[in-house]
Amino acid sequence: MQKGIIEGVEYNTQMMNFLLFCPIKADPPNPLVLKTWLPDLAWGSVQKLIEIEMFEKFANDLEKEAPGRFKDWYNELTPESEKLPLDWKRLESMPFEKLLVIRCLRPDRITTALDGFIKKTLPRGEEFVDCDSTSSFPQILFNSY
Repeated sequence: MQKGIIEGVEYNTQMMNFLLFCPIKADPPNPLVLKTWLPDLAWGSVQKLIEIEMFEKFANDLEKEAPGRFKDWYNELTPESEKLPLDWKRLESMPFEKLLVIRCLRPDRITTALDGFIKKTLPRGEEFVDCDSTSSFPQILFNSY
């Protein structure tokens, strides 16, 4: 991504750092914790996500515009394969950016979401994710390299 050789995905240092480290901001307090569905950790991550250009309205949409629809998305068994509510459904065509939302709201699903991202984005991405169970560890490592 950083070299710009992957088609359709633009490298952004701020977004990559967010995906890797998922920083948290303690303020403001979580208004959705009273509705018993969004953990404080997720809300803290959202507060840092809105500092990234294009995500400025995300916390407002989550809290005020469609909390019920976001809750439904949050409660999906595989939210990474579902469209987000409101205008955030446009992230279906922006898979890297959708990873940031998944990292915030459903960090338990980020590994599966990353698998899907690699399969769809990298040339021959399946070869990096799907390992042949008959291969030895050195063979898998060699093939990945």
